[in-house]
Amino acid sequence: MPNIRIIAIFAVIIIAAVAGLAWPFLANVKPVYLLPVQASQWHIGKGSEYHPEMLYQISFNKTKFSTDLKFLPIQVGNQQLLVKINPTDGGGEMNQTVKIGLVYDFKDVSSDAKPYFDVLDQTIFSMRDYATEDKFLAKDAEWGDLYIGANHEKLKVNDSGKTSFGFGSANAFLLSYRIGANMNKIWIVDNLPLPVKAEIYDPDGNLQYTYELVSLKAPSTPGFTP
Repeated sequence: MPNIRIIAIFAVIIIAAVAGLAWPFLANVKPVYLLPVQASQWHIGKGSEYHPEMLYQISFNKTKFSTDLKFLPIQVGNQQLLVKINPTDGGGEMNQTVKIGLVYDFKDVSSDAKPYFDVLDQTIFSMRDYATEDKFLAKDAEWGDLYIGANHEKLKVNDSGKTSFGFGSANAFLLSYRIGANMNKIWIVDNLPLPVKAEIYDPDGNLQYTYELVSLKAPSTPGFTP
């Protein structure tokens, strides 16, 4: 009986020692997030083959304008985008048809339209930085890392559900990340090639830009067919 007690005491000591060595590693192990197998995926440009027409209102710093983006049928291997820009300061409408690059970069933009295309690059088309490849549309799905000054944040899906927008109601997925006291937000709707809304702040807490889809013509797009 004494031998059994001694063995039991040594066993307890060994287990405690192993647990003590393993704890620093186990404490840093993050839980594995399993995405639902039925979750849809999205990338910038998804649904452009249905040729939707999307009208946005944009406010970027002190620049405000509306832009009508119409995805045209593919010609000679390239898809094109008809862009109409209407400044709110009363300037005349600008129309330009541009080829859509692999990462939604646009070349040969007219000098008059270039300042507005620069704004589009930093707002509606900025999702190219995170979603040129498929990303899951599911709660807690991570889309990428953001490094803003000394801050490191994760861009991830934090919510989903029926949401009202300027163009109507749709099932949307909310991507968000915190900068200081503010939450930066981007809304995605599956089968629409571009985000439908965003509200973005800079590190100083100033509203940097907003945009919202206020009108949509997408009779051939799944989920929007009349």
